[in-house]
Amino acid sequence: MAELTGHVAIVTGAGRGLGRAVSERLAAMGASVVLASRNAPELDDVAKAIKRAGGKALAQTADIADERQVQELVLATERWVGPATILVNNAGMVDPMVPLARSNAALWLRSVAINVGGTYLVTRAALPGMLDRSYGRIVTISSGAATRPSAGWTAYAAGKAAVVQMMRSLALELDGTGVTANAFNPGYMDTEMQERIRRTSTTDFPRSDEYRAAEREGKLKNPKEPARGVAYLVLPSTERSGEHVEWTDEGLRREVDRAVPA
Repeated sequence: MAELTGHVAIVTGAGRGLGRAVSERLAAMGASVVLASRNAPELDDVAKAIKRAGGKALAQTADIADERQVQELVLATERWVGPATILVNNAGMVDPMVPLARSNAALWLRSVAINVGGTYLVTRAALPGMLDRSYGRIVTISSGAATRPSAGWTAYAAGKAAVVQMMRSLALELDGTGVTANAFNPGYMDTEMQERIRRTSTTDFPRSDEYRAAEREGKLKNPKEPARGVAYLVLPSTERSGEHVEWTDEGLRREVDRAVPA
């Protein structure tokens, strides 16, 4: 499976859920993985698991909405093994889930600061090292919320739509540089974020019943499955760029099955 030997990956939101699954997958494929989030104990747990499996990992706490901490994240990566060749923007904030008229302004703006501002800051910080080497793979995790409006989810939907367009626009800027940029929608997953959504009342978030039904019907995927999709997008042989890739796309799944076996 070692298709990424010699590559260096930064994964944000790496302490749990999809971020953890992506980190473990990339490490198993030979990449040196820098794990970033605000939760140090979670990061340490992931780093230990990767190292026990024979992989290379560095835990680095960082609030991606803080420019100084983002700069230190990138510098720590370079001091450890060199500039990142892979960036997975996975960190995100699902709250607030409440109608805009009843929303808390600070929480609403914090959501945008993480989901949009954090993606911008980490991408901007990691990009120069990629451009210097004429090679890089950037994947930003999106959501169905990027294209489907949902009452009670104005901040999250706005943020996810924004990062999809950010990646599409960035891909145009990067054309011919050897650096690619894509957004990836992993679909329904069995994660703590999904649990948070299911706990929300329909008064605040009318679609919460839909998410509870998805759990009852066994539609929630193990994050390890869509993590293969992310791994596929960061392969040197994958030249897709400027796309909003959906894990539910059967054509994509066939490509992933060939390149990144389960």
